[in-house]
Amino acid sequence: MSIGTKVFKPATSAQAPDMGGLAAILGANGMSGNAESRAGGRVSGFPAAGAVFAFERNQAIFSDGDPARSFYKVTSGSVRLCKLFADGRRQIAGFCFPGEYFGLAWQGNEYALTAEAMSDTTVVRFPQHCLADLDRSSAGFRSHLVSLLCGELSLAQNHLLMLGRQTVKERVATFLLMMLDRRGQERRDSVMLDLHMGRQDIADYLGLTIETVCRTISDLKRAGILGVPGPREILVKNIRLLQATANGEA
Repeated sequence: MSIGTKVFKPATSAQAPDMGGLAAILGANGMSGNAESRAGGRVSGFPAAGAVFAFERNQAIFSDGDPARSFYKVTSGSVRLCKLFADGRRQIAGFCFPGEYFGLAWQGNEYALTAEAMSDTTVVRFPQHCLADLDRSSAGFRSHLVSLLCGELSLAQNHLLMLGRQTVKERVATFLLMMLDRRGQERRDSVMLDLHMGRQDIADYLGLTIETVCRTISDLKRAGILGVPGPREILVKNIRLLQATANGEA
């Protein structure tokens, strides 16, 4: 499969056991299915499942400026959301992991960012009109959607503060703590973190050069705070010192 080519897979129950309708998928992430009007186990008027697509590492799922006709859920792998500039620079705005949604640009006509697979990734694609239709028909869905968007806003605000006010070491330490929280891992000593992204991705998210990120991780390793068993793996050896570094106290 060449880069830039989508591979369509039918959304069978064997491939995607939790895809029995949009509300069922959202229900698996915290929205009560009791708020929905169902027919035959799915939301009335909506398809029984989204379309499943597989993407290779670095393959674009959609690009900045494409018509925003769909939104997506990550089922395996990981996705980066980024802005590409004419001079070759790239700013990563965020990352998405299994169970998370992206492409929720349902009030606009175009995507504002580019979405790319960071590894071999599978996503479920849904038409944008499902959001508007469910928003009109379901108070439960509106509540869940507000919760999702508030989470996105909180991440964006923290990202702005990180870029604008934190030192290099504080940014890297804060990023690692954020990844622990995003992956649902406990903040404790001796926890292994699978980053899913390379050093360049981290640098482009933190507004740093890759050399600075590598040097900072090496400094934290020498300080006994981190271990680096692999290029995309981080072993948190001392969570207290990592938190102190993020807070500017170390």
